[in-house]
Amino acid sequence: MSRTRNKGGAAIGVARRQCILALLTRGEVIAVGDLAERFRASRETIRRDIRSLEQEGLLRRVHGGVQPLRTIDLTARRPSVELLNVDRDAKMAAAKAALPLCSDDMTVFLDGGSTLLFLAEALAESGKALNVTTHMINIAAVMAESPNCTVTLIGGIVNRKNYSLGGPEVIRSLQERLFDLTIMGGSALNLDFGFLGPSRAHVDLAHVLAERSSRVAFAMDRGKLDRSDAHIMLPLARVSTLATDGDPTEEQRARLEGAGVTILTPEMLAWTG
Repeated sequence: MSRTRNKGGAAIGVARRQCILALLTRGEVIAVGDLAERFRASRETIRRDIRSLEQEGLLRRVHGGVQPLRTIDLTARRPSVELLNVDRDAKMAAAKAALPLCSDDMTVFLDGGSTLLFLAEALAESGKALNVTTHMINIAAVMAESPNCTVTLIGGIVNRKNYSLGGPEVIRSLQERLFDLTIMGGSALNLDFGFLGPSRAHVDLAHVLAERSSRVAFAMDRGKLDRSDAHIMLPLARVSTLATDGDPTEEQRARLEGAGVTILTPEMLAWTG
């Protein structure tokens, strides 16, 4: 009985720490007392959470409370129409770098997001024959314009901000499928923890796709390598490739390649052919 309670308490603690990180997304200092009141926990419990998050490099203690250690990517919370014009050239370059990942007759899952929408446009224009599954309405519409592609739109609850579909229906449907390749987007990349996203839903989606895919790649611009977010979608070891808009720093390249992540850039495409 006590062991069951301990497991439940540990799960609650993890959830509470994730919520604390989510509250810090605006970069504001939050007082320990405010956190204790919000979560109906003792100040000592909150202090333990803070020490744990600080040891993981996710926040710092300051006078009066805590704040995030790195800049949180708030653009991931904005509507998709706005996101298309945020770092547009960098996103299009990252999408271009991801093109060689797809070849004829592959079964591919395309995640939602502005970078993946640019990738869908490039794939549709490329003439490649693909079996594409997605949970983003705009990506399905773009890919459907290609006569060489078979497109499946996973059903679920519509997110009005980004026109993606979510909820348990999406997870259940994906559990019945297999993919040669999944290409995902993320809001940030932490070299210690992996690819990050803004919500628990992103984590659940990433994990089921990693289990059902032969390879998982991320397409994201380099600006996100210096940011952070509240949730770990996948650790580096579960990702095969990062397609990005240009060369990362030497340290970033060493850490990524050391974890087995291949880096693709538009410059590499020009060099190879």
